[in-house]
Amino acid sequence: MAAGLPDLPAARMRLRPLSLLVLLAVAGLATASFVFTRHVVSDQEHKLLKQRTDEASLYVSSLLGSVRSEFSSLAGTAAATSADPGAFRRSTKLLTAVPGGFATIALVRLNGTPQVVAQSGAPIPTALDGPRAAAARAAVAKAGLTGGLVSTPLFGGDAKTRKLGFAYTSPALPGYVIYAESDVHPKVSNPTTSGQPFSELVAAVYAVPRVDASQLIAVTGGFKAPLRGDTAAAKSPVGEGDPWLLVAKARRPLVGSAATATPWILLGAVLLVGMLGVVVVETLARRREYALAVADERTEELKDSMRELAGAQEQLVRSERLAAIGELASTIGHELRNPLGVISNAVYLLRGDLGPSPTEAASRHLTTAEREVSAATVIVSDLLEFARQRDPVTTDVDAVALVEEALTVLPPPRGITAVRNLPAPPVLLAADRDMLRQVLLNLIGNAYQAMIEGGTVTVGLTTNGPRLHLSVTDTGTGMDAEVSRRVFEPFYTTKARGVGLGLAVTRRIVDAHGGEIAVVSAPGQGTTFTVTLPRVAVPKQASERDASAEVTAS
Repeated sequence: MAAGLPDLPAARMRLRPLSLLVLLAVAGLATASFVFTRHVVSDQEHKLLKQRTDEASLYVSSLLGSVRSEFSSLAGTAAATSADPGAFRRSTKLLTAVPGGFATIALVRLNGTPQVVAQSGAPIPTALDGPRAAAARAAVAKAGLTGGLVSTPLFGGDAKTRKLGFAYTSPALPGYVIYAESDVHPKVSNPTTSGQPFSELVAAVYAVPRVDASQLIAVTGGFKAPLRGDTAAAKSPVGEGDPWLLVAKARRPLVGSAATATPWILLGAVLLVGMLGVVVVETLARRREYALAVADERTEELKDSMRELAGAQEQLVRSERLAAIGELASTIGHELRNPLGVISNAVYLLRGDLGPSPTEAASRHLTTAEREVSAATVIVSDLLEFARQRDPVTTDVDAVALVEEALTVLPPPRGITAVRNLPAPPVLLAADRDMLRQVLLNLIGNAYQAMIEGGTVTVGLTTNGPRLHLSVTDTGTGMDAEVSRRVFEPFYTTKARGVGLGLAVTRRIVDAHGGEIAVVSAPGQGTTFTVTLPRVAVPKQASERDASAEVTAS
């Protein structure tokens, strides 16, 4: 094999990225299909379980309906015998003697404290109290045209046996309540055979409308409460009182074994198709790699030659760019120098025409014009000298006064507020005053332009030992990371107008003073430019204090 070709036998031992992508996509599809199908099956299973639970709840309600019918018959018999205790005991004796019947049945008269008039079966207190009395009163309070039936929560008894009472009142027997009580063994639950109703369910019945271990009446199928897993609940009305709660779960899938296995079958089928797809992709990818390896070997030498030319080309582009900057700066400088000279002469002649005593306003305007012509002349000089290093002419400069002057020369436009965070003057540093003034004007002007809809520009000045930190912060549109990285490059601009030299000149000036300039910005969060410069010590008699002043454009 030719030199430079890949070791194809070794390459066959790994999967290509495309094959891995196909495998992952198929695995994701298989998983999603499995989860979706499993969810559909589970949802159908739960709906069937809920349906069967509701049917079981109705079955429990029908059983409780027979209790109401039996109590209604007893009430009718008692009314016919004028609530005779002996007749009541004879009519209820059989009900307490049969297996699975009531442990106690009593005729209770309501007069203050409910009093037992007659009873059969296990004795209960003559004066009803606790849940028994509460059930008797509730039956009377909730009675309708057909009477009122109320059950008690489980109460009394011992660890293995508890009491469950029923109280019934009938319009045919006013002033009396039929009270019956049964012994409940919550821990006893016999297995359910397939011939019994709802044998496919495991059900737990509570004597209250909530899951409460102390109110468990029975659990079918030998299971323990509370039931775990996918369960459904339904409430079974008990006359006019609080309903009972029936919680059920399926012994086996109600949707059938075929539906239960469908998600797994689908998962296996999709994965099998995915593996076949990976085999096809791998075969095609290996053939393509072999062909590309031959082509890559023949083009490698050309790439080496291009890499050698890349460095030279980059250097040439840099040189041409600097030459273009110099040419542009020279052209602009020559074009602006003559008009500036004419303006300067015109201002000089105008001052002479106004005489030795011009008005205060005229003198102020002429002074401003002269100062700005001078500043423009410095800008033209900076453009002409941008392509070459220009050493600053340093003097003692009061940075606080220079900031005030810059904000006066460049006041905030309408809708923009300028805030000064400055120490007490003077704050002296050795710098070229005109160059440093140009830095301030550039940064403040850029801040104004970044706030089209208004905002706040904050100019801050702090000292830290031998260093001075000057910051200009705006609340404008901000810049993304790419613009922040290139913002100091010559000719790079995001503005509709301008040549993109302002910040490049600013950085050149800061570098010439041995300082640093940094920018922190984010889209929609404003921008902060920080200039750090070396400074001389502040005179001992000057005490520093922080001050903030706001100037709002009218």
